[in-house]
Amino acid sequence: MNIVIADSARLTLLETKAYYNQEQPGLGYDFVQEFINALGRIQTQPEAWTPLSKRTRRCLMKRFPYSIIFRIQKTHNQIQIIDLMHQKRQPKTY
Repeated sequence: MNIVIADSARLTLLETKAYYNQEQPGLGYDFVQEFINALGRIQTQPEAWTPLSKRTRRCLMKRFPYSIIFRIQKTHNQIQIIDLMHQKRQPKTY
């Protein structure tokens, strides 16, 4: 399945990368690498992750307190990454 990342998730990724690089040089790179690794896990087993609703699922990143929120579009053979969410913040309704 192809992965498509929403603009809002891409923006959160870039902002979070910049934040972590300010905290510690190179940590932002580690964050992006963990995001890419999580995308690989999602792509390998998209239905193995925790359902949030009938249409969405959540994959927890291993090293950072972020969740990747996604939906599977079987008719388009596509996984849509709709949000990258900090786990301590108020969750949105999906």
